[in-house]
Amino acid sequence: MSYDQELAGRVRAALSTDRGVTEKAMFGGLAFLVDGAMAVAVAGQDGLMVRSDPARAD
Repeated sequence: MSYDQELAGRVRAALSTDRGVTEKAMFGGLAFLVDGAMAVAVAGQDGLMVRSDPARAD
C-alpha cells in the first residue's frame, strides 16, 4: 500500500475529535469512514479524495 503517510496523519488528526471515524485500506491507500461511509481517502503520493454532498455541488 503506497500512500502519503504524513498526509494520512494530518487527516487522522483533523478527524480525531469526530466519533464514528474508522480507517480502512481502500483504493491502494487509506480511507477514513464516518459512520461506515467513506468521507476522505489518501491514495498515492499527494493524493486526497474528499466526498462531498452532491446537493452542494455546482
